[in-house]
Amino acid sequence: MCRLAVLALVALSACGSFRRDSFPEAQQLVSAVAQRYTEVIRLTLHTVPSGETELRTIASTDPARVGRPSDPEDVQAMRSGEEVVLEESEAIDVTVPVLQLQGAATAVVGVTLRHPAGRAREATVLRAREIARAVANAVQRSPEPMW
Repeated sequence: MCRLAVLALVALSACGSFRRDSFPEAQQLVSAVAQRYTEVIRLTLHTVPSGETELRTIASTDPARVGRPSDPEDVQAMRSGEEVVLEESEAIDVTVPVLQLQGAATAVVGVTLRHPAGRAREATVLRAREIARAVANAVQRSPEPMW
């Protein structure tokens, strides 16, 4: 019986259908970066994990999003390689493609920031880019791949 279980696990890993639902290093990173920036409402990291084909949320300050398929604006940013900016009530949501590999984004960071009345939109977008870059830099410095 034990042999059968080991063989099943090996077979699943070999065919690439083994889905990893937990990325604790990525989650710790997102949580730590969000704590450094008080204006963050939500910070989310999206990628296509190894062995998978769909862009999904692997870490977020909103636990309900983790493991779910990414929103259309996240997919758009990943495919186009261009940032997507959405205005929300008293907030701005900026999705920034990061972690370039051969000219294509391998991850996107969604940054939703408070946008106080009277603050220039571009100032909030610049701050979101800074936060996304902090996430990307930390991922790149990681000694082990996070996904």
